[in-house]
Amino acid sequence: MPVSTDRDHLRRLGAAALILQLGAACARAQRSSPDDGASASPPPDVGEAAAPPPDAGATAASSPDAGSSPSGSSPTPPADIPVGDEISPVYPKAEGAPDPLAARLCEALHALPARRKAACCGESPGFHAGTECARALSFALRAKAVTLSTDAVGRCVEAMARSLEGCDWVAPLAAPVPSACEGIVRGALGEGARCRSSLECADGLRCDGVGPTDAGICRAPRAAGPCGLSVDALAAVTRQTRYAEAHPECRGRCAGRACVAP
Repeated sequence: MPVSTDRDHLRRLGAAALILQLGAACARAQRSSPDDGASASPPPDVGEAAAPPPDAGATAASSPDAGSSPSGSSPTPPADIPVGDEISPVYPKAEGAPDPLAARLCEALHALPARRKAACCGESPGFHAGTECARALSFALRAKAVTLSTDAVGRCVEAMARSLEGCDWVAPLAAPVPSACEGIVRGALGEGARCRSSLECADGLRCDGVGPTDAGICRAPRAAGPCGLSVDALAAVTRQTRYAEAHPECRGRCAGRACVAP
């Protein structure tokens, strides 16, 4: 009896151990089941949405809005500043060679004095406005806003050459313009016409509102109001220092930057 009892006890212990092993194996199988793993971990799209894309770092570093621009490129301008918004001169850039008559006059007014002064001082000619003079005057001539007489230009060239003889005239300031060179640029535009210089307006009219970067309108002299405030680009480069005599701003005279009665 004791032997059989021990054997029965051992059989019961073995059966219990087998049951425990089977239970543990089932538990492990449940934990590693594909269905349970899919429900326990986040779905693939959730992980992809949470993680940054592979190029996110590079995109942020090279984006113009990130505070820096890529190497070798210009920074993006602010949205309120239009690209290419530049100030342009009242006489735009012209293509091609200058008008021959304009080039001859401007050479006498600018290049000739520069060469003569350089020869007297033993140096090379410095900067002068001859190119700008020829460009602006050529534009006005081709636009038929001004006229230029060949005879008048010839007299100016001769007078300019005579005034530059010797070296006694050399001074820090530019050489004076002979009277033969004054008033030779004649205006062809009537009252109410759009103008870029008072020299473009007919005698007795001035270009109201004109400036180095702004066009104006040919108008009669005013009785009152401001005067002497604008710069006439064409008159400056063609050295027409007395142009206001033919194109006055005021009916009376300009005193203290205001028109007053004569």
